Amino acid sequence: MGALKQISEYRCGRCGFRMPKGWGGYMYVVNRAGKRISCPHPTEMVRVYKVLGPRATPETIRRRTGFNSYCVCLDCLKQFKADLGEEGFPIGKHERRDERKCPKCGSANVRTEQELVGGICPRCKEGRFEEIDSGMRA
Repeated sequence: MGALKQISEYRCGRCGFRMPKGWGGYMYVVNRAGKRISCPHPTEMVRVYKVLGPRATPETIRRRTGFNSYCVCLDCLKQFKADLGEEGFPIGKHERRDERKCPKCGSANVRTEQELVGGICPRCKEGRFEEIDSGMRA
């Protein structure tokens, strides 16, 4: 089980453009039907074993878990989740499962929530996109 993590808010200090609270995304496990099941912190491995079974091997766990990063298309502002592997948010070694491509407009001009932090807001193009400690822990 993981340690308690800071829950952050992500928003533009000027126009208020927001993305989901948390730490940039979440761990998931793939069930037999191929659906990604969220693994809430700090009980990620409890959910993994519940989905994969108590005798799941380390190799099975490696193949059937990943990390969905919160993403935004800089062209149309569509927000979505994608597993970009180590490129999106490093949580150990795993390969990318999704393309860095907007599901709405098809643009590859996509950034993760974490990649936006400290940069110019994708909506107003004037404010800074900030990560703000909410004071909560999960």
